[in-house]
Amino acid sequence: MKKLFNIFLIFICFFFLINVKAEETINISSNNAILINLNDDKVIYEKNPDEKVYIASLTKIMTALVSIENISNFDEKILITSDMINDLSYDLSVAGFKSGEVVTYNDLLYGTLLKSGADATQILAISICGSKDGFIKLMNQKAKELNMNNTHFSNTIGIETENHYSTAKDVAILLKYAINNEIFKKIFTTKNYMSTNKKHDMNGPLKIINENGIDYILGAKTGYTSKAGLCLASIAKYDNVNYLLVTIGADHENKMQHIEDSKNIYEYFFNNFRYKKILSKKDILVNLKTIYDEKYTILSKENVEVYLNNNIEKNDLEHVYDGEKILDKTVKKGDKIGTYYIKKDNEILYSKQITSPVDVKMPINYFLKHNIVFIILFLLIIILIPISLMNKKKNNFK
Repeated sequence: MKKLFNIFLIFICFFFLINVKAEETINISSNNAILINLNDDKVIYEKNPDEKVYIASLTKIMTALVSIENISNFDEKILITSDMINDLSYDLSVAGFKSGEVVTYNDLLYGTLLKSGADATQILAISICGSKDGFIKLMNQKAKELNMNNTHFSNTIGIETENHYSTAKDVAILLKYAINNEIFKKIFTTKNYMSTNKKHDMNGPLKIINENGIDYILGAKTGYTSKAGLCLASIAKYDNVNYLLVTIGADHENKMQHIEDSKNIYEYFFNNFRYKKILSKKDILVNLKTIYDEKYTILSKENVEVYLNNNIEKNDLEHVYDGEKILDKTVKKGDKIGTYYIKKDNEILYSKQITSPVDVKMPINYFLKHNIVFIILFLLIIILIPISLMNKKKNNFK
């Protein structure tokens, strides 16, 4: 009977472990991915984020950003010349700009991000810097400035060369920076744009994504080459949480695979995670006392919410205080005496520096309590001295 019971326990544990593993697995084809909770600026999912890979037209995020930061008048008119676009190969994605056409910088930026136009990127590079090489130098300088340490650009388009590579993490760093630029974000989150000369009606990837029922994605840039696979960099919002996701290397047999991968990642976290209160205002953080037996309680001054798996309860969290609990006479009010942590599986979810609430001084009651014998003797001496003197005078008169 005992043996059967042990087998039953093993079966239950095995079944539980399988289900936990299944819940934690996100089914995607993409070889590289990274998801950031922008509310906390924290990576919450990653798959091979630091692997150097081809990133195809995600390159054009940098092209657009560098252009925006070097344009003073976005309505300035640009005459397209043949030398700007005559070296483009037939298999590249283009916005459709022609030699002799007059366009604005705005048109070229929308052509870069919405249509992923190789023609738009080259026209931008040459019109801004006078040459593609000069512009590419600016792209690499920007990458260095942003600490994109595993990135190097050799063209403005995303053509695969030995010296043109990045990582999912670096692309996320780039996009996170870029969306803080109002002009970039406006273009990145646009579904459709008509050029100022009315010749180019541009539908962006966001239009296709939203039409497929994924309305929480607010901005997107796609990319594809046979070696890079299908790529998608996007931002989303759900239940007041802002996200940024980069996926690279999805199988291209399904032309929507990068979108499906992004959907699977986003919705896994939508369905399984939320902000939970792990600390309430006036909760006790730590109880302190001084060497003089004075007691002090440090309370939380804030409500703290953390993005957690729905299965995690408040009781599952570990509360740790690392610091002094007995304060000596050298401690002054405001001195750092320790740190309070809330942890889950050794991951720090919250930390708070604890400081001394007081200058540590000996209180009068402590002195009296611990020196009572000395005080009594002292008082007796004070009383006895006058009596002794009086007796001595009496004896002298006899």
